[in-house]
Amino acid sequence: MSMAPAVSTDHGPATGVVSAYDWYVVAILFSVSVLGYIDRVILSFLVEAIKADLRLNDAELGAVTGMAFAVLYVFGGVFIGRMLDGGRRVMILTGCILVWSVATAASGFAMGFASLFLARMFVGVGEAGLNPAAIGIISSRFPQHQVQKPIGLFTTGLYVGGGLAMMVGARLLAQFTATVQYQLPLIGDAEPWRAVFLLLAVPGIVIALLVKFTVKDDRGGGAMRGAVPVPKGEAMAFTRRNAKLIALLAGSVIAWSLNNYGLLNWYPAMLMRSYGMTPGGVATTYGPAFLFAGVAGCLAVYPYHAWLARRFAPAKSAFYLCFSLMAVLSVTTLVGPLVPTIGAAIVMAYANMFVSSMSVASVFVLIVAVAPAGLRGLYTGFYMALVNLTGGAFGSVLVGLMTDHVFGANGLNLALAVMALAFGPLGALLMYLASREDVA
Repeated sequence: MSMAPAVSTDHGPATGVVSAYDWYVVAILFSVSVLGYIDRVILSFLVEAIKADLRLNDAELGAVTGMAFAVLYVFGGVFIGRMLDGGRRVMILTGCILVWSVATAASGFAMGFASLFLARMFVGVGEAGLNPAAIGIISSRFPQHQVQKPIGLFTTGLYVGGGLAMMVGARLLAQFTATVQYQLPLIGDAEPWRAVFLLLAVPGIVIALLVKFTVKDDRGGGAMRGAVPVPKGEAMAFTRRNAKLIALLAGSVIAWSLNNYGLLNWYPAMLMRSYGMTPGGVATTYGPAFLFAGVAGCLAVYPYHAWLARRFAPAKSAFYLCFSLMAVLSVTTLVGPLVPTIGAAIVMAYANMFVSSMSVASVFVLIVAVAPAGLRGLYTGFYMALVNLTGGAFGSVLVGLMTDHVFGANGLNLALAVMALAFGPLGALLMYLASREDVA
């Protein structure tokens, strides 16, 4: 028996009317996103405790926080994205949630670099299906001129999850630290960070059941209702017709992600090392910045894109949206790590998170604007794989290598500034060049 709300499931593209159930689906997908990013971002907050306990260096930390997640995400993102375009999105998403939740629990049992790396790899393959499934479901339920708002709301889950990971993680870490002794099977006496991983894995089972039994996959006969099925081979044909455009977009996304995700993964540690903040201090300052500025940025995408669409050709507005935000982010990410005081660093954290979250949501808007409806799962998966293989993996590692071999541990802020200077302007430039191309 279905647990779905007793409301009409007619959706935007087929009827032109957005129902209450469509927004319910967005709310559930938002909850999945929150859970996924809690499980993903919590590692960035726990790195100092994990480093001390497992005796890791910064390059290994960079590999665990970025490369490990990306290894299977790269292959899983494209493969799962193509599976999602073929159907059974709800079933696939349910399986992905269960995989990353079990892998989060396994992180708590890691005994060294190799076992932690392996656990985070499976967090990555589990989360590979999240964004392709969600963007596909949302874009099939809302008309294209209205899709920016639900995509923006869904994307806020990244920042709600990230902010909660830091704030709740700090509270849990303090609570488990206060415990006289904590026992885990196979390990015995356990450090507090292990207990945090295990506790955060539990909600995955609940949210997976909600997805399975209350979210209806918007498909009729294997294709989205209201959409023309994409012929076999159209993905390759579309890519060939738009080879230059896709190459420019890929280059822009790579440069942007190297800057953006290096900053996201290392900013909490930078506040501790370069500005002397405690984990609790980071949780109560950077945590709210991640949460509130990130959510505000996602929600600001819809009105900003609408304003651009009125000023410029609608077909180009999504390109200008991405270009302008990447340009601003290249400045804020350079300034943020170099300010002289803790107060200024926190202010810049809010500015960086606001612009960063707008840029993240804007890329999803661009995918919906450029990719044919039947290829959005594939191209969203390709985008997520590209981001995590480059920025998510090597962005973190490059920062770690610079602190290990050039600037020292306390020069983490300088390493982040170098990343911003090297990759921020390049990403904006390539997106501007892409905006001059037409979609064929």
